[in-house]
Amino acid sequence: MVKIPEVMNKYCPSCGKHQSMKVKQEKSARRKGGLSAMARREKRKRRGYGNKGRYSKRPVTQTKMASKTSKKVDLRLTCPDCNKKWVLSYPRTKRVEFAK
Repeated sequence: MVKIPEVMNKYCPSCGKHQSMKVKQEKSARRKGGLSAMARREKRKRRGYGNKGRYSKRPVTQTKMASKTSKKVDLRLTCPDCNKKWVLSYPRTKRVEFAK
């Protein structure tokens, strides 16, 4: 578990100086987009009849595929002077707690 302070002293690029910034945990920043290039190619190949070669293989089972045990944390910093906000990426942690 990582304890992150609610106020951090960080550099504000818009003000050009160090400030005491409010810190919050950012929710998932982006929504899932369209299909990747590989998925589009696979979809195109699956049309019609016959054997689809590499696209006919069954996917790897979950037992063979290990999942990660932690996630990267995104912190949202807010400058008190100019009210600009930006996201700071934090290393992998299992749990995050905000300390006063």
